[in-house]
Amino acid sequence: MLLLSVLLLLWAFPPSTAEGRLRKFYIVKKKNISRTTAEEECKTNNYTGLVTVYDQQDNIKLSNLIKSKNASSGWIGTRRGNRSKKWSNGDDVTFNRSTAYSGKIRCAAMKADGDWESILCSIPKHFMCYEQAIGVGRKSYDFRLIREDRSWFEAQMYCREHHTDLVSIRDQTENERVKEKGKESNTPFWIGLLEDSVEWADEGRSAYRNWDFNWNPDSKSHYPEAYMDLNGNWHGSTGSTFYPLCYKSFIHVSKENMSWEEALDYCDRDFSGLLIIRSENDQIETERELERRKISGPVWVGLRQSRLFGFWIWINGLNARNWSNWKGGSPPEHQISEHCGAIEKVDGQYKWSDKDCRCNFTVLCE
Repeated sequence: MLLLSVLLLLWAFPPSTAEGRLRKFYIVKKKNISRTTAEEECKTNNYTGLVTVYDQQDNIKLSNLIKSKNASSGWIGTRRGNRSKKWSNGDDVTFNRSTAYSGKIRCAAMKADGDWESILCSIPKHFMCYEQAIGVGRKSYDFRLIREDRSWFEAQMYCREHHTDLVSIRDQTENERVKEKGKESNTPFWIGLLEDSVEWADEGRSAYRNWDFNWNPDSKSHYPEAYMDLNGNWHGSTGSTFYPLCYKSFIHVSKENMSWEEALDYCDRDFSGLLIIRSENDQIETERELERRKISGPVWVGLRQSRLFGFWIWINGLNARNWSNWKGGSPPEHQISEHCGAIEKVDGQYKWSDKDCRCNFTVLCE
């Protein structure tokens, strides 16, 4: 009966093009409050926490939110943490050829011999972007050397607007590929490695920064908490008071493991249903939630295969062919596949995969 109902829903609901539906921003405009109180205020209002800013689009939305509420500034979720390396696109740092340097903010540039140097991020340099095709594994990424002089953060913005992101490198083989592609540059060029002391209150993994030009975090002995002004610029502050910029994630992660059928009942009973990934934006938000919770999967989502016809559908009837992110690039073959869908990390990337419906996994509801 369940399968029949799902099949009928396939024709009852048209595909959705919703974007940004799994995470939304809010400003709590009660009073100007301290940074510590701002975190508490977000949770008091049933939000997930102070906002993590992942990209320029987030920054613009938050800036517009401040303006729309006639506020002057708002707290974001940055905080002082341990110095750490992070790739621009959020990949785990599993390979490193950077040299030692003093304890300031630095970014990595690749030299002609394939070694990396750690230098001030503000120095204009050529840079390497990568292009990612949907559903294709990391090893087939296309690297693009951009022979324009930009700071690391300007290069990051360019790569995200015109390609996928600044390049990240997982092993020596990829390092050699980037080195070969970079021979067209006669000077060291930026890659996507940043090292600083920024952490996020919700443990989100974001290497996006938008510090105000006149405020240099390198010059501070203690990394301060930050607020955003009307124009979206970030400033360090200690002891000041601003409105909290909060966010709410509409993804619930279960504490218990269960089968797919049990997950279906669990999400229908207490939430809006098993998670449905309708677009690339939904996939990105799901990955961010899994990353900040340090979950590699597998985790159940609302994806199931018709045993009769072999096609994959979401529980609301949306055909999984409208947008997909399968491990290996295509849906599992009908006769040899399992029949329930999950997300898991494969070679550093979150992909969809088929699993035995009786397996017990963590569940994603919305």
